[in-house]
Amino acid sequence: MLRGLAENPAVPVDVLMELLREWPEPVAAGLVARADLPSAVQEQLAGHGSWRVRVAVARYPRLDPVLRDRLLGDPDRRVRAGVFGTRDQQPPLPEETLTRAMTGVLDQPDDPLFTPEELFGELLWADWNRVFLAGRHPDPRVRKFAAVHAWHDDLRQLLTDPDYRVAEIAAASVAEHERIMQPADLPRHHCHATWNVLQRPLSPALAQQIAASGDLVAVRYFTRNATIPPHLVDALSRHADAEVRAGVAARTDLTAEQVAALAADPDDDVRTVISTHAYLTENEQAILAGRADLDPYLVRSWAQSANPRLRRRAAEHPALPTEMIPILAADPDAAVRANLALHQPAAPGELLLSCYLDGRHRSRLLALPQFPHTGLAHFADHPDHLMRCLVARDPGTDPTVIDNLTRDPDSSVRRTMARCPRLPAGRVTALLDDPELAEHAAANPALDWRSVLAAYGGISQW
Repeated sequence: MLRGLAENPAVPVDVLMELLREWPEPVAAGLVARADLPSAVQEQLAGHGSWRVRVAVARYPRLDPVLRDRLLGDPDRRVRAGVFGTRDQQPPLPEETLTRAMTGVLDQPDDPLFTPEELFGELLWADWNRVFLAGRHPDPRVRKFAAVHAWHDDLRQLLTDPDYRVAEIAAASVAEHERIMQPADLPRHHCHATWNVLQRPLSPALAQQIAASGDLVAVRYFTRNATIPPHLVDALSRHADAEVRAGVAARTDLTAEQVAALAADPDDDVRTVISTHAYLTENEQAILAGRADLDPYLVRSWAQSANPRLRRRAAEHPALPTEMIPILAADPDAAVRANLALHQPAAPGELLLSCYLDGRHRSRLLALPQFPHTGLAHFADHPDHLMRCLVARDPGTDPTVIDNLTRDPDSSVRRTMARCPRLPAGRVTALLDDPELAEHAAANPALDWRSVLAAYGGISQW
């Protein structure tokens, strides 16, 4: 309940600062879930004596850069890991800060909770591109962590690193990556190592074994491997499974005969993939490369193409002419419609709702400001629980319907309705005694939080 109150935008921050003194950890967890956290509050959380409070604010997406830099030097490694372990949530750390943080990982005293390898793993998990900075780091201890990945072209300089240990690790990494995989290298059961092997250079014997294995998942995965012998590529291009043929169609080493055969494939997806081999012009390839400075006339030609892959690119391109939006919104290809909904601010709201109904990119669609808010109440009885969740977004939904959905069989629907400001006040208060929904009811802006604090926390002055 305290977490919910701290997240509740109706509860003033000064009230929450009082609660923070008595219940710091749950209140901090709620505060950092807010869309906007004042700098003074961030400062107080960053200087708190509890590492759990500092970890919470370290992961805050809009953390003040000065505080973020300070927390990278926190004495607790869990806090430091919290700062650089949030993928796609916080803005990139400056190279100077990262360089210092990488050294700090190695200079801190031993910690039974984290090894340096684990902390570097967290650092790279948040942003893989950091490995290239590690490869240029002045400290050879840091470059050793990057040398494991020296098979990347941008890290090949580590093969001649002035520190012989770094060079040895880099050489071993490259040699292992270039080693031709033999049948004995393939694990018996699917695991991470399986997919790693299938991307590596394959011996003819292993390629033949995979192609003949009947393991469709593995065969589909390795169809683009550049080391598959030509006779197997030809056999796979006629495979009974359409996904396998589509994977082969994406290869760049196909013969003219193979392209022609795949262009006449009975499966739409296979024909769609191979069509780029047969018909792409240099300008169309430029669009595929993501250039934004293209002539709108060229993008229009893509939007009018018979090739669905070209229409998909046009649908997401910034240069798409406005008059093409309603045409692509009615495109028979679902991926074209989804790209249009996700990338064109002028895409109609009914298109976004239609894509959501199809189950495509739901979380991304909901985050778009043009996603509709009205006309959603009739989904209250929809069999898909994520459609029922939309009911809470509709300002015209009858409060009784919201109330009824707090008893929905699906927990995500119940939580969503508990947070809906149109839920009757009496029901919001009643849910504070529900162990599952108390946090969500407490976060409801319609909650009479003053009465709650007086009743539950004995804090009557509010």
